[in-house]
Amino acid sequence: MIHLIYTGGTVGMVRRADGALEPAGIEGLLTHVPELRTLAACDYYTLEPPRDSVDIGPPDWLRLARYIGRRYLNYDGFVILHGTDTMVYTAAALAFLLEGLRKPVILTGAQLPIGDIRSDARNNLITAVELAACGHPQTREVAIYFHDRLMRGTRTVKTSISAFDAFASPDCPPLAQVGTDITFPPVPPLPPGPVTLTVHRRLNSNVALVKLFPGLTPELLQHLVGAPVQGVVLETFGSGNIPATPGLVEVLATAIRERDLPVVAITQQLQGRVRLEHYAAGRRLLEAGVVSGGDMTSSAALVKLMYLLGQDMSPQRRRELLAANLRGELSEEPA
Repeated sequence: MIHLIYTGGTVGMVRRADGALEPAGIEGLLTHVPELRTLAACDYYTLEPPRDSVDIGPPDWLRLARYIGRRYLNYDGFVILHGTDTMVYTAAALAFLLEGLRKPVILTGAQLPIGDIRSDARNNLITAVELAACGHPQTREVAIYFHDRLMRGTRTVKTSISAFDAFASPDCPPLAQVGTDITFPPVPPLPPGPVTLTVHRRLNSNVALVKLFPGLTPELLQHLVGAPVQGVVLETFGSGNIPATPGLVEVLATAIRERDLPVVAITQQLQGRVRLEHYAAGRRLLEAGVVSGGDMTSSAALVKLMYLLGQDMSPQRRRELLAANLRGELSEEPA
């Protein structure tokens, strides 16, 4: 039995005679995909009220995690219908909140409404349900299915606002590739976790995503990382570079030292990893107490920071876990 959770988004829209879009609701959506009943037994739930994904955030992530946790033993897998704009954030959040997950939780959506003739919604929904029901071990985690790939939820980025192939996983192979057959390429396994599901119930969203840019001054950086910010994801140049502007690194060092502010560095580039030890600029960040985020995406790093700030732990332990691979969100370098 697969449980469908409808949150809103383009996938569940239909076009009126005047061309305007309006929500079809889960019942209306499912009338367009009668094939689902031949793939798996399904029932469904609507996260009320359905909404645009730009309005889905931490309270909704916690609500979804609790909902899945309460019904975890009743279903073989879950498929979440979600708008594309913030899908990667919701996927990352559920991966961190659902510790010890051993069943598929697959998010999918569409670029065109389900009622449009050329819509990608039908194939995305049908294949997401098929993958959730197939029983393959590489589906037993939080993932995103879109176009022809099942991708790890903590490694996925949105790359296009209009293409059907709208998502990518630049630094991690797909969990499944879908064509005339479904194949499961080798993929790095998730880190070992508990054998039973633990649903975490707290997030701290007092975090900031700061992108370095030419001309950034210490005064502006001080404003960006000051209170009430309690954690920072720092998007650096290349593999972890920061301009040599006098006082810039010192702003971070002071915040880390005086406020125990966790700061994790990632790259601005779509692909690749931060290596703070490689260049003098990166080493200055390391010496200031900045944590290397490896090849984490900005969405995964931001949500991971919210998750860790919501847990009761020491600042040192939080920094250690920021750099660790908890839910497959970063690649572990060979020893």
